Amino acid sequence: MNITLLNLFKILFFLIIPFSTVILCSVNSYAKGPSPYLPLQMEPLIELELQRLATVAKLPLLTKPYHAATVNRYLKKVVDSHPTLYRRINTYLKRYKKTAALTHASVQLNYANQENIILPNQRGQMADANYQASFTGFWQANQYLIINAGALYYENGEYLRNNTFVSFGADVFQVDIGYREHWLSPFQESSVLLSTQAKPPLSVTISNPNLLTDFNIKYEMSLGILDEQNGILFDNEKPPVSGEPALLTMHFSAQPFDWWTIGFNRTFMFAGGEDSISLGDIWNAIIDPVNSDNCGGGSELEDCSEEFGNQQASISNKFDLNWFDVPFSLYYEYAGEDTNNFSNYKLANLANSFGLFLPYIADSLSLNMEFTTFQSQWYTHHIYGEGYSNDGVIMGHWWGSMKASNNWVGGEAGSIRLDWQNSGDSQISFLYRTANFNQSSFADYQQSHELEMKYHKVIDSNFLTLKLYLGRSNLGDNFVQTGISYTW
Repeated sequence: MNITLLNLFKILFFLIIPFSTVILCSVNSYAKGPSPYLPLQMEPLIELELQRLATVAKLPLLTKPYHAATVNRYLKKVVDSHPTLYRRINTYLKRYKKTAALTHASVQLNYANQENIILPNQRGQMADANYQASFTGFWQANQYLIINAGALYYENGEYLRNNTFVSFGADVFQVDIGYREHWLSPFQESSVLLSTQAKPPLSVTISNPNLLTDFNIKYEMSLGILDEQNGILFDNEKPPVSGEPALLTMHFSAQPFDWWTIGFNRTFMFAGGEDSISLGDIWNAIIDPVNSDNCGGGSELEDCSEEFGNQQASISNKFDLNWFDVPFSLYYEYAGEDTNNFSNYKLANLANSFGLFLPYIADSLSLNMEFTTFQSQWYTHHIYGEGYSNDGVIMGHWWGSMKASNNWVGGEAGSIRLDWQNSGDSQISFLYRTANFNQSSFADYQQSHELEMKYHKVIDSNFLTLKLYLGRSNLGDNFVQTGISYTW
């Protein structure tokens, strides 16, 4: 089931083109073009402001990165109620209203006393990388075409082409081809199905910068090729093989009330073996996961060598509320790694996530809290020996990178982040993470504790950041990392 770039485009042609034809036929001559994207897990100061906007303006988005055009439309809602927030985001958005711009550039120096510590949500970067550099930019060639360029390099790592992709289409149907990142969750510090924990694969994505109908409908679908994996075993009577699996993601959300946005997500990891696949196989796996991925028992699929891949699904909720003039957001996500009792409509091997975000405690503080419980089998799979990963790093929640890829253990993880703007040109952030695991025969896991402190200083519209990151890993190793960075 090896899938090549040519096959990828063939699959996309048959899966996406009919859908896109329907959408584009409804686009009138006044439709606008595609939109560039705002940063994702790259610039914490502006990303905090965007999360504040998402709460106070009730932004009906459950995925990231945000389209700049969508944020610009909702920014108008806070002109009078939150003038400082409006000014900061509006000033930042000006760089995206140009024909071409360098939207981000950063250099960072680090020191760490431990190896093998994967930084949360940093595309597989290790804590002991002594330096890193990154940039992003874009050029809008015409109304309907944007060329995006970006890269990240860190010591002992590789040159990541994240944020390098071509965008074209209209504001109700945008196509991105390249290394575009995905975050399938309303949570800020974690995403169970897909996050920036691992580097992005080469993919093709469709989405809508302009939300549809009065219910603010948002859709997103992508198909990508992951790095080569070892230990892929579709047939127990044959030895494991190496191959490049494919990753299909789907998202649909709507806002039934202005205070509630609900979304549905699926990820589907498939192919990578030696047998050929058809579009019918892919379609059957989408509409009937039990009889494609769950062999034996109450399934029509009795031959386990005919299983097609590994699927996950979730239901996301964001509640944007305001009590006693205090705005806040509540998050809840219900996710499953498998089906329950061989039913296509019931999830099993659950992960339940809860979150609370207070964007303004008085005028200078914000607080974000997240907590997730995992049942067994998350990010592991009997077909894929390296689990739900890209380049050896789990693609979902940072909790998954703390255990072996063949360890079917459950557990829980949580985080608390406090941001304090002590003056108009500086900010201090405190982020605490903890994770634990159920008893396992694979390793003697302990509860982990991590504290990340950052001090940000504005210098001539640029940012100087000092970082201290320390804690104890789930294997009982104490670690510390210090860093200094400058962002343009």
